[in-house]
Amino acid sequence: MTEFLTPTGPGKPFAAPDPLRRVSRTAALRAAASSIATPTRSASSLAAAAHQVLQGLAGRRVPRLGSVRERLQNAEATWDLRELDRALHALQDASAAVDFLPARGRAFPVAEFQRQAGSLGTAARRMATLGLHFVGRHAADAAVTRLLWAELLMESRSIDKRVRQGLLWLRDMELELGVRRAAATAEVSQRALQELGRRGEAIEDKLHLVQGLCGAARSARSLGDQVQAHRGALCNLLHEEVRPASLKLQHRLQALLEGCATQHPEPAELLHAIDCRHELEVAVTRAVAELHHLQCLQNELQTQLAWMAQKAKPIAEAPKA
Repeated sequence: MTEFLTPTGPGKPFAAPDPLRRVSRTAALRAAASSIATPTRSASSLAAAAHQVLQGLAGRRVPRLGSVRERLQNAEATWDLRELDRALHALQDASAAVDFLPARGRAFPVAEFQRQAGSLGTAARRMATLGLHFVGRHAADAAVTRLLWAELLMESRSIDKRVRQGLLWLRDMELELGVRRAAATAEVSQRALQELGRRGEAIEDKLHLVQGLCGAARSARSLGDQVQAHRGALCNLLHEEVRPASLKLQHRLQALLEGCATQHPEPAELLHAIDCRHELEVAVTRAVAELHHLQCLQNELQTQLAWMAQKAKPIAEAPKA
């Protein structure tokens, strides 16, 4: 008999289930089930169930979705790229203004070259400061923004699921009304069925409005993903191409200025500096193009988020039961 005994040892003690916790969890599950319980086949019951879905959406879920949308819209409104755009163009202009070749028959213009190099250095430092700020902010905000977009998507999916259930019940109601209309002979019954049909149509119209809001949320999320991706691409351009090329050209210009104190620059040195400037101009041109694309996407996203707010306004007033 000993082989059936429970072995003793330092095992985890057995904890009996808490009856209060089990009762509360059961009650919560029953409440959740009753909120989506299938109504009876009667047309009035189906209409009432669809109306209850609409009231729940208009009273709780749509405002919750609107709150997430508002937080996203406020966050996106703070992304102003105009200063960064001006800094990129200033660096581009300062780089193009550097004259490496003196006029025919004249000595190398050291003083003017020094002034041009100084202007380039000022523009490069300004660009470096704004670029580091942009990259740092994107790194800090990206995770929070992704969570907001995930919340918006999950909320819209949950709403859309309830809308489809309500529309399914309304479709069943129409089938039931068709059967009852064919059998109804009394004028009072016919008027009652017509009124019930009109009520179902009003509920269906509002549910379609909610469905349209969910579609707008999905479109906004798609734009949000594109904005995040292009912000990351611009960060890479600024950090991996513009900044290194800018530092490389500044170092080359500094070497030329130090050499000018004793002798005129060699042609090979000037050509090397010209190549460095070309590398910077290519990097800046790519960054400007990416920034302008990002600006267009940000404007489009702001428009889409504002459109979501407009689509939510008619939903606030649900048809009366």
